[in-house]
Amino acid sequence: MMISTFKVDIGDIAPELTSRPVGAGARRQLLALLEEHESIDIDFHFKSLTPSFADECVGQLAAFIGMKDFRERVKLSNLSDAAKPLMKHVILTRCSAAR
Repeated sequence: MMISTFKVDIGDIAPELTSRPVGAGARRQLLALLEEHESIDIDFHFKSLTPSFADECVGQLAAFIGMKDFRERVKLSNLSDAAKPLMKHVILTRCSAAR
């Protein structure tokens, strides 16, 4: 079975990757895309992002859909080297807190 993956350019849903309100708006749009598509691939284009944005957008998304679904349905592409450990931290922190 082929899984359809929808490519999402982070710049299309978040003008800047700096604040919790922007992260919350991006998360809502990502959740809507997950209702329409089997999986999504979020392309960050190696942009810098703040811990607040990462937590609100990606960490809260992972907590909301659960770690299993997050791993199966969400791909994070083109993260900068600085953003990779940050993303791992917010995802693991939010998912362990959601239990």
